Amino acid sequence: MKKYLDFFRPRLGESWLIMLGILLLGGTILTGAVVFLLNLIVPGSMSLTGDSGWSTPVVYVIPFLFVFLYVYLRSKQAYQQAALNAKPPFRNPPARLGSVPLPLYMLLLPVIIVSMSIIMDPLTEWLEMPEFMKDLFAKMTQSNIPTFIAVVVAAPLLEEWLLRGVALKGMLHHMAPWKAIAWSACMFAVIHLNPWQAVPAFLMGCLFGWIYYRTRSYWTCVALHALNNGMAFLLAGLFPEMEADATLRSIMGNTPYFIALGASILVMVLALMYLNKKLAPAPSLEQPYEQYESVPADV
Repeated sequence: MKKYLDFFRPRLGESWLIMLGILLLGGTILTGAVVFLLNLIVPGSMSLTGDSGWSTPVVYVIPFLFVFLYVYLRSKQAYQQAALNAKPPFRNPPARLGSVPLPLYMLLLPVIIVSMSIIMDPLTEWLEMPEFMKDLFAKMTQSNIPTFIAVVVAAPLLEEWLLRGVALKGMLHHMAPWKAIAWSACMFAVIHLNPWQAVPAFLMGCLFGWIYYRTRSYWTCVALHALNNGMAFLLAGLFPEMEADATLRSIMGNTPYFIALGASILVMVLALMYLNKKLAPAPSLEQPYEQYESVPADV
């Protein structure tokens, strides 16, 4: 599959098709069918609400299988068309950090995520969550192994592959970088399917998108995403009685929170300024025609 992927770079319209038509609509239908069949074979083994043990990670992963299939078929089709027309693959720049030392870079990641979470905390207070959403979020943050795998492992791996590794990577070839980052962040917000996560997801998506644009590092985005989700999972484990829409301010108190907020804004600004200066320049995606290699015709 790897040899096909460098020939597929979805534009804006196809990226939305993948998010809305393939992942959300098609994935929901596929998930419902799989859960129905499994329950016919082993009654009560699966639940769409994630109430029965390993249902949570299984139900979460199934829609992405549909996306994998679509991306594979489109990539193979693009490869075959490129072979017929003797077109080279799209450029696929390697990950690079520039002059940022790796230990410092790894230290900055949790600092950025913690700061971002504190800065976005007031959004939780402004967007009042209805009771049914509180119940759903409580199930999503249960302190158990299946939920941990779904929220802290599967979600970062799969969502970052789709949002950054497929959609953003593709759109960067077809539009201005800031537009591609903004659109990918908007998609990140939409696939969460609720306004209580949409605004924080959009802001996080902008951060992840900019980091990906500058570093081309999928694994950095996965790490940031896992740290963010892991913090929510950890808080749910440490404070099991905490409401799903509880804010850091309500936990910490006004004075400690506002001190933390001021420190977070300062740290965030300094960290992003440092990274903007020290990270390698964004790689060029222009194709050097004189260096093209022929694409094998035996497809």
